[in-house]
Amino acid sequence: MPRILFEVNYNIYPEKRSDYFILIGEMKKEMEADGVERYYIFEDKKRKNNFSEVTIFKTEEDFEKFDENQSEKLSELTAKLMENYIVDKKVNYSIKFEV
Repeated sequence: MPRILFEVNYNIYPEKRSDYFILIGEMKKEMEADGVERYYIFEDKKRKNNFSEVTIFKTEEDFEKFDENQSEKLSELTAKLMENYIVDKKVNYSIKFEV
């Protein structure tokens, strides 16, 4: 089965940048505890405060399980990110299958 790459892109408020990094550190720990194969955060080199979260799952089934069974802590952190850090709560995402 092909691996799944789940990518989320957004901009954060510049004045919340340092707090954002603290929150993302907590999210990374929770993602690893929830069994995600790989989880990365990237910042666009040309657009400061534009970030991409990239999560890799071993199978489509793992992705679906994760989406349905997220820990309460991770759900809270994700909600906090959306409510307090993301500009206009605007998020773009994509799901890609390994070929």
